[in-house]
Amino acid sequence: MCIFAKKMNMKSIYYILLTFPIILLFSNCEEEISPGNPTNPPGLTNYFIADCDSMRVDIEFFGATDLYNEDNGQYFSIDGVQSWNSMCSQYIDEAAMIAAGLTYVDIWTSTVVPTEYGSRAKLKYADPSNPTLEIDITNGDSPSSFFWSDDFSLNIVVPDILALESSQNSVTSTLFSYNSNLNGRNMVYNEMYQATYNIEFDQISTLLPNGGIDVANKTFQGKMVITFDKVTQTDINGNIVDHHTYYSQTPFEAHVTYFRFICE
Repeated sequence: MCIFAKKMNMKSIYYILLTFPIILLFSNCEEEISPGNPTNPPGLTNYFIADCDSMRVDIEFFGATDLYNEDNGQYFSIDGVQSWNSMCSQYIDEAAMIAAGLTYVDIWTSTVVPTEYGSRAKLKYADPSNPTLEIDITNGDSPSSFFWSDDFSLNIVVPDILALESSQNSVTSTLFSYNSNLNGRNMVYNEMYQATYNIEFDQISTLLPNGGIDVANKTFQGKMVITFDKVTQTDINGNIVDHHTYYSQTPFEAHVTYFRFICE
């Protein structure tokens, strides 16, 4: 299995630091986004670097109006520009931090710690000769947690990635369509949907000599359109049960205009 990482990710660094006595005061993960340390100078520089090569997802929702907020009974929309429209990996600029005389305590208690987006890609080798590509897309800090805390948590499975790789050419994108009826894998704001993922892996080019599917280098790049629809079930009497009567208007879409993953 390969899991995306540029270096050791931010949470890994943080948890390792817990072994040092000076940081034993920080006993839960909420501390990493706590208010600024009073001893920090005002206007602390952002010592995090965006790594859009190892992970980047540009995503925008369309037609996702009338999402329902159970807490206040109001409807809202996630269409248009949101904080997650361009999600990249982040890692600490250690050299700049050390040069400035800062410790990890200063960094993790500052007010400029960016969101650690949990989107990732991985290759699963249940069959050693035929890996399966799985792509998780989420604006949360853990991939496809299936918990209610994520604004969206999506999971794509590409079982024949080697066959798709061998079909690549320099003229057209490599197409793959995936229908997911596993409701827990298609969650948007506390509601689960069935979804269709239409993926276009980039074609072979001078910039991508192996195309948008490069299993040897564990690199995957392209775009996709995700269509969400309501989940319907039948009760014991055979009547159709609509679980989205007032939660949202369906169908709606998410356009991933660019994605790139390198899993290591």
